[in-house]
Amino acid sequence: MSENCSTFAPETILSMDMKKSLLVLFLGALALSVYGQKAVPVCGQTTYHVPETQSQADAKRTAIERARIQALADEFGTVVSQTNTMSMHSAGGQAQTDFNSFSANDVRGVWIEDTREPEIKMTYENDQLVIFAKVCGKAREIKGSQVELLVETLNYGSSAGKQNPTRKGEVTDRFRNNDFFGVHFKSPVNGYVALFIRDDNSGMVYTQLPYQGADGYARTVRSNQDYVFLNNEDPDYARLFGESVILTTERTVEHNTLIVVFSKNPFNLSLSEQGRFFQETELPKFQKWLHDLRKHDAAVQVQEIVLTIQK
Repeated sequence: MSENCSTFAPETILSMDMKKSLLVLFLGALALSVYGQKAVPVCGQTTYHVPETQSQADAKRTAIERARIQALADEFGTVVSQTNTMSMHSAGGQAQTDFNSFSANDVRGVWIEDTREPEIKMTYENDQLVIFAKVCGKAREIKGSQVELLVETLNYGSSAGKQNPTRKGEVTDRFRNNDFFGVHFKSPVNGYVALFIRDDNSGMVYTQLPYQGADGYARTVRSNQDYVFLNNEDPDYARLFGESVILTTERTVEHNTLIVVFSKNPFNLSLSEQGRFFQETELPKFQKWLHDLRKHDAAVQVQEIVLTIQK
């Protein structure tokens, strides 16, 4: 980063009193700016009629997300739309249908954290599962437009008998045990990014980027440049580990969540007592770190992708 230097003529040099006055004005403006970005308490609720094709676990997540978006809409006057998609695939010779629900259109608020556990009630109406969800948390209004990031999870196929992927990654959120994994990332602006995996069974959060042994600062990314992280397509990853990430599970079906944290401003991860960043941490500690980060940097964006891993 370069700094611009200016030379002032003697008559333009500010007096000490003028400097103090300007400092007071600056701090006042800064305080107003921070206040305008202050997180506010919000609550929202929704009643969700679950399609037959959706699992109960996915339905709970959808209901909670809808309740959060409703809370943002009530507080900040957002306009919300709902897009439903269905996809079919074959598993064990049986045709299966997946239901996915995506919400958000011109959402001018961001959910920062839950202040209490989401409330979930399940009933049946005419043999259809109905989920009532209520959430309370803290949120902040989005003053400007957010950066449109490209984040794609890649499946390179089975690692059985292979040292590294030999084919191009397929864009998908579905994987099988021992599949090679990667994350394609692209930003229209310069910035900084960190990646995490949340194990939805144990509640632990595992840092994926920055890589183990790094200094704990988010990875620098350049505008309009394609990156593939957690994979040997990334020279830094290949140099450190030599083998791309492999997803494994001992369950019939397991769900993990990729969490992408991006900002136009540099940021660092929470440090352990040994002065290094946590490679793994409990979900409440991670949420507190993310809350503090968002509180001090309104440019922080968070994107999540649910990964399905089948044995």
